[in-house]
Amino acid sequence: MLRETHSLCLLQQTEYAYLYDIIGRYLSNGYAVIYAAEPNTDKVLERMARAGIDVEQYFENGMLKVMSLDSVYISDHEKNLSVSQTLESWHNIISRTMDETKAKGILAIGSTDAFIQDGQEEHVKEYEDSIGKRPRSLTEAVCCYDTDSFSDTSVSTLIAILNAHEYTIHYGAQYAEWKEDKLQSVLASAFNKVLGSTTSDLMLKTLKSVYKIDEKTILSDPEVLESAVAKFFKDSSPAILAAVLKDLKTEIAFRRQVPAVSAS
Repeated sequence: MLRETHSLCLLQQTEYAYLYDIIGRYLSNGYAVIYAAEPNTDKVLERMARAGIDVEQYFENGMLKVMSLDSVYISDHEKNLSVSQTLESWHNIISRTMDETKAKGILAIGSTDAFIQDGQEEHVKEYEDSIGKRPRSLTEAVCCYDTDSFSDTSVSTLIAILNAHEYTIHYGAQYAEWKEDKLQSVLASAFNKVLGSTTSDLMLKTLKSVYKIDEKTILSDPEVLESAVAKFFKDSSPAILAAVLKDLKTEIAFRRQVPAVSAS
């Protein structure tokens, strides 16, 4: 059941309750859960209880930890996300939980939304990259983001954050692998909507033949997409990139039904 991997979950505010069903399933199967994805821990506990989780029992035996965001995500003296201290914070919590329980593994769910909203995209990208696609043994890491957090984010930033993850998580506890074909379908759809099919096909061919840019290149260096679109379309580039961002968010959204691999 546990995936020793790093996944991203893009949610609306009203959808966080769906995570509690996943959490309940992990707890009932002998896995510990560390949850640091929402600001109000009291409300989280109430909602988990309403979702049927025996919060009191799992708290007493140490299998469930609901943490405040500032107790896990550490800021430096300039109020920027401290990547090294935050990673150490997670490491300590996970190690302590493993030592104190007989858990088969740990599901760690967190969120750096507050730092994205504060304009700290570079710190968040560094943090996500530092976790890597494969976290420590017997640990599944899930990073939650609110859809609205990426409203003003560049396409390259969202792609860079996605690149640090192996899967996106969707309704029904479905996991979809993040890879080149996902980006390819997003680009084709977005370009087609804004440019029409003929110009869209020309654009994609030009990216590959003139700029030597394909999906693999964009995944390794997301900013090249923005640069190429700006050169090719100049004043029209913001509308095109906005369409790419919108379609990208749709592709990875939690409520999007996708043919993927079940968590169970």
